[in-house]
Amino acid sequence: MDENRIESLVKWWKETDTQGMDIGKHLINPLMEAFGEDADAILSYLDKMEPGDLKVVSGCFESIYRKFMTDDVYNALGELEDKIA
Repeated sequence: MDENRIESLVKWWKETDTQGMDIGKHLINPLMEAFGEDADAILSYLDKMEPGDLKVVSGCFESIYRKFMTDDVYNALGELEDKIA
């Protein structure tokens, strides 16, 4: 997991006028690459994020679930969604 890249992407997205930008191309795909291949590490990292930053990356939740597709991942992502609701 490339935490520096994740933080950089979140900061850039929050500070940039993203209207009309392709969120998949410019945020979700790069975040998914930065998250890596360890579902537990990803979920642990997301759980520690500030709500505002978590909201920025919440667009990745579907991609994370699609990549790992377990009940545990589904439930953890649901808990994360509750944090930003």
